[in-house]
Amino acid sequence: MGNITDDIRQHFDTFAELPFTEADSLALSQLAYARMPDNVPRYHENAETADGMIATVPIHDLLRAECYDDMFGKVWSPSMNVDLLRAMSESPRWRNLRVGAYVDEFDAETTKQFSACVFELGNGTLYVAFRGTDSSIVGWKEDFMMAFRRPVASQEAAARYLTELAGHWAGPIMVGGHSKGGNLAVYAAANVPSEIQERITVVYSHDGPGFDEAFFDEDGYVRIASKIHKSVPGSSIIGMLFETREHVEDGYTVVSSDGASIMQHFALNWQVERGEFVHAGGLSASSRYLARTINGWMAKFDDEHRRRFIENLFAVLEAGGYDTFGELTSHWTQSLPVMLAAVRGIDAEDRDVMADVLKGFAATAATSVIATKQ
Repeated sequence: MGNITDDIRQHFDTFAELPFTEADSLALSQLAYARMPDNVPRYHENAETADGMIATVPIHDLLRAECYDDMFGKVWSPSMNVDLLRAMSESPRWRNLRVGAYVDEFDAETTKQFSACVFELGNGTLYVAFRGTDSSIVGWKEDFMMAFRRPVASQEAAARYLTELAGHWAGPIMVGGHSKGGNLAVYAAANVPSEIQERITVVYSHDGPGFDEAFFDEDGYVRIASKIHKSVPGSSIIGMLFETREHVEDGYTVVSSDGASIMQHFALNWQVERGEFVHAGGLSASSRYLARTINGWMAKFDDEHRRRFIENLFAVLEAGGYDTFGELTSHWTQSLPVMLAAVRGIDAEDRDVMADVLKGFAATAATSVIATKQ
């Protein structure tokens, strides 16, 4: 038992021998975090071949040591991501994989952070992958914001991207992503024309934020709902945002993770055995508590009040003195008193719930640390 990289190195089944799994989707979703080197065809610039198909390059063309810093320097554990790339390039299951249609857009004015690419599996199937957020606290802020504001610019871009790419692919399509990428995958699949939805075989959201209740009543979502697979780690926080089902395990795969606290979110900490996720016993008590606290509070207020709350929450998290959640978790006992002090400057009506959120983070951290020592 290990993570997806370990599993790829240990088992060599082809797709003909072992059909595509949720763990395969997680591998591609994690690879989509890479800032692709210049040899990968760009979306719109050189996205098509002469016959109108999608231009791609073999996965092993990404094996450029001089590019690794640029490719993985902004994601959690660059070395683990390089390891995943190497393992996939060497594996009989993945060595025919091709990548293309890469896009990476940022617009500070609209707070648009959007990136995606496509992977040809070599068996006639196209996987459209949307990138999630990086390890920074600022990056995670968008996950919280998009849980109640719809559509955001990146969601609109995702639907447009999927629609245009489907026009250059005649075969079956899979869609997926991790974190924000999972939210974008579901949103895009629900907002493309029905004829494209018919060609989508499955949609994967790996610990992606949820949506408001109105989204689930829309015709586009109803048509695609049965094809959506959501997976979350046992101490999920991001994946539980705006989740309203009482018994979430009935609809999700809850995955065992080696990570502590927020680091359970990191896909390369998720446990895999022979192409399948290792199931956890269910969501942790701290994850459920934090979800109830955040989602219950959000349901009471309008968008403007929620926006102010999220701005204040992340100002408090940043007061902890660290730029990433990994660093914050590692120094939680030093950071928490500083953050709780910063809460005192928040309006009284929001102060109590914000303190509960911070205590929920702390409880998740403590529970996860204890679990890793057992």
